[in-house]
Amino acid sequence: MDPKTKSKVATGLMLIVLGLALYGLQYLDDLGESVTLLLLGGMFIAAYMYTRTYLLLVFGGIVTGLGIGSLGERTVYIVGEFTQIGLGIGFILIYLIAMLYRGRSHWWPLIPGVVLLLLGFNAWRQFRLFMFSKGWPLILVVIGVLILLGTIGRNRKKTESG
Repeated sequence: MDPKTKSKVATGLMLIVLGLALYGLQYLDDLGESVTLLLLGGMFIAAYMYTRTYLLLVFGGIVTGLGIGSLGERTVYIVGEFTQIGLGIGFILIYLIAMLYRGRSHWWPLIPGVVLLLLGFNAWRQFRLFMFSKGWPLILVVIGVLILLGTIGRNRKKTESG
């Protein structure tokens, strides 16, 4: 498929998904904004994977992070400023998705990601209580993601050089 046709197919699919999502969101009360942001961010990330345009991944990470933050503000009351936490997660997603998809990534998204996470967890006492009571499995998730990133990165280097 030539690039022009690919672009038209991607645009058409994105508009279909967006239209269906916006139609369905009319029936969601409180979570509509959060789900909209998550869907838009997901569409940007999907478009990045299709076109490999890094700017789409940046938009996707930021919008998805805002969606996570918006959802967290509505559902998780234990942790500090969840919008900043969600945005920090979004920046870290930029790094992780590029690493998973391309086998390498720019380091710059980690800086605002970590800063926003730390600012979001400004209520450290509440965060510690959350992590020790219910949040500790998230540490296992982070370790698992790091192991996967290392494995995928090594396998891609072997196949490229091999």
